[in-house]
Order: sequence, then C-alpha cells, then structure tokens
Amino acid sequence: MQLPNFLYIEMKNYILAFLAVAVATSCSKYSITGSSDLQNVDGRMLFLKTVQGDELANMDSCDVVHGKFRFHGSLDTVRVVALYMDNMPVIPVVLEDGDITVTLNSQKQYCKGTPLNDSLSAFNEKYQRLLYRMQDLSHEQSQAIMNGEDMEEVNARLEAKEQELMMEEDKLITTFITENFDNCLGPYVFEMATSSYEYPVLTPWIEALMTKATETFKNAPYVKEYMKVAHENQNIMTGVTETPPPLPTPPLAGPTPNDLARPQSQSQPQSQPQNQE
Repeated sequence: MQLPNFLYIEMKNYILAFLAVAVATSCSKYSITGSSDLQNVDGRMLFLKTVQGDELANMDSCDVVHGKFRFHGSLDTVRVVALYMDNMPVIPVVLEDGDITVTLNSQKQYCKGTPLNDSLSAFNEKYQRLLYRMQDLSHEQSQAIMNGEDMEEVNARLEAKEQELMMEEDKLITTFITENFDNCLGPYVFEMATSSYEYPVLTPWIEALMTKATETFKNAPYVKEYMKVAHENQNIMTGVTETPPPLPTPPLAGPTPNDLARPQSQSQPQSQPQNQE
C-alpha cells in the first residue's frame, strides 16, 4: 500500500531530522593542544580528570614532549573538567566541540579557543585580579605600620576598600552565573562561590539568585544537592526539625572550582558573595 504524500513527506522529514541529530552527536569531539615553557615539564604526565560519584576519575592522559601536549577524544556531554600535572591540579577546562588551546607558562595559565572556554577564561582573569587587589590590602596595611601612620584612619580606609572589592566580586560572580544559567559554567561558578562554606546555607545572595534561576540551573547536580541540604540545615537551625547540628557540605573529589580559579600564590579562602540587591 502506498502512503499518502503528506505522510510520506512527514516520515521522510522525521528520518532526516533523526539522522542529522545522530550524526551531530556521533561527530562531537574535543581537541586540546597545549604548550608550556615551565621548567622540568618534559616527560611529565598530564591528566584530564572529572568527578564521578564521590571519586576523581581520569578521562584522558598524555605526555609533555618538548613543551607540547595534546588531548583528543569523543564528547558525550559538555562539562568542566580539571587539567592535572601528575597529582597537581592546574587549570579548569571546558570539554566542548572545537579546538581548545591551553597555555601554561611562568606568568599564568589559560584555556581558550571555544566559546565556553573563552568565557570561563575571561571570568577567571577578572576574578584573579580581584584576589590580587584583596591581597594588596594586607600589604598596604603593613606598609602603613612601617610608616607610622594613624592606624585608625588606615584601617577605616582599608575596610572601605575591602567592602568595595567584595561588592565587585559579588557583581562579577552573580552576573556570570546568571548569564550561564543554562550551561555548565553557571553551576560550576556557583560551586566555586559556595565550596568554601562550612556547610550549605541559604544566604540572602543565594535566595536572590534562585528567584531568577532557570530550571536547568536548579536541576544541575551540585546546585540541586546544595539547595536540598541548605533547606535541611535551615530547618534544623530554625527548630523546624529536631536533629543534630547542620549537615556539612557534601565532600568534593579533587580540587574545588575555587582552588582552580585561585592564583598559584593565593592561599586565603575566597570571601563569600554578599546579598545582590
């Protein structure tokens, strides 16, 4: 029996659409080309690692030869992973379709070449500049002590500068997460902003963020688990639930996003975002 023309055309279009999706999915690959001018890197092993359950698993590995290295493989989903040198975390990398370039030198490390990597790299550069400016406050205080300045005036001035920097940090983080609600970068930076908390809490900043969050962001694994535990902790602290002290933040395998974003010399924890009005 011959199909009516409209059914034949509809079925043909469906098959073509299905094949197009299948081909696009099967052809998704990542390609990372890297270079380094660091001393004693030749012969070292580099790894791409990702969190699987409660463990940090190797996704790919390669050797550094004459300061060059390369990763390539199939891509099942776009995700943020960590580049390791032996057992030391180096830099976050977004695995996405395209040609990714990683540069590791004595001044800084960066990952660019694809839309999400370019976006994350630009964010990390701004974030690191803020961290350096925060570090400078303690240097400025030490210099003032050596110069015999009035410390009451100095501390008032430094406190005002610190508040200004914290507001910049809040705006930077909130804006970036909001602009990336529907891809892997929003949840990644949310994790960065909250991973230093002793336990999940519902701060005014988080509550304001969640009022405009998309369902995609809310259902991201880390965000969903954080909010679940944070609500449980809030019930405990307000007396709604009679249980032991607040539940701790679920442990993370490997370095936190905050660790990877922090400059190599930075050892102080990140300040927590303030309420975004």
